[in-house]
Amino acid sequence: MKLLPFTNDFVFKAIFGRNPDILLDLLNSFPEFAGDKQIQDIQILNPEIPKDILSEKLSILDIHAVDKMGNKILIEMQSSHRTNFTKRILYYWAKLYSKSLKTGEKYETLPKVYMFNFLNFNLLPQVEKFHTVFHLLEKNIPNLRLTDDLEIHIIELKKCRNVYETSQSNLEKWLLLLRDAPILKGGQMKTLAKKNVNFKKAISELKTISYDEELRNLYEIQSLIADLDHNTRMSDAFDKGWEQGIEKGIEKGIEQGIEKGIEKGIEAIIQSIEILLETKFQSEGLKLLPKFRKIKDLDHLQQILLAIKKAKTLSGLKKTLKL
Repeated sequence: MKLLPFTNDFVFKAIFGRNPDILLDLLNSFPEFAGDKQIQDIQILNPEIPKDILSEKLSILDIHAVDKMGNKILIEMQSSHRTNFTKRILYYWAKLYSKSLKTGEKYETLPKVYMFNFLNFNLLPQVEKFHTVFHLLEKNIPNLRLTDDLEIHIIELKKCRNVYETSQSNLEKWLLLLRDAPILKGGQMKTLAKKNVNFKKAISELKTISYDEELRNLYEIQSLIADLDHNTRMSDAFDKGWEQGIEKGIEKGIEQGIEKGIEKGIEAIIQSIEILLETKFQSEGLKLLPKFRKIKDLDHLQQILLAIKKAKTLSGLKKTLKL
């Protein structure tokens, strides 16, 4: 069975969110944490994978951590480019920074917030290097920072090339493993495992998740939704319907917003089912669509979507769904 990819946010969170020791090694491989700046300890604040993962915002799969100095760390793995992604980066950084100040506390208690964005696509085509770091700097005096509190790292995995045969830093080895784990040959995997005990543990954890049927099913459902979102331009339905409805409904307590968000989510999944039925089974597959349109349960529709993806024949699909 093929290993699942580290570049999937669900897989990344499941492994690094529950293993602070290997996350600490990954972070300390960055040059910003070299020498006496090395992080000595880290606490992961949201290690769990939510059971109802598909009804949560995608940002729930980010990793929130804090070091012993009180600095906050936000880590995200993103597999595909999303509209206004740079604005999203700044929004989630600002959200974590603002929530760090409790009522009655002084501004000087605000911590530094590091944000690490591991991207399996090229975000900055004008830059050749795979690792870029952003601060708040004065326009005409690049060495003058307004504050040290903001530090945003962009790590573009696809730019980390030609590292198999050359000597690499610990960071480059980590990025190689994150990017290429499912396609690495046995010898390459063993070589990496020998170089660092944390590589060995990360590989072992990846294998455990890859062979776990329940976790693999969750991964496949999430991946299918993400793929269809990207390939069929479903982002408007999810972003406007799901995120606005669910976010405003939950965070502001607007019941109508929740209902609207769920309604838009159902519409998006029905659209995905229609596309997949037509693509795999042509007009005969579309004859099933009226039955599915009558279903108003989000979880049930998600299971149907996964069944269509897995089905090799229309008769097999009908048998699976007992139609």
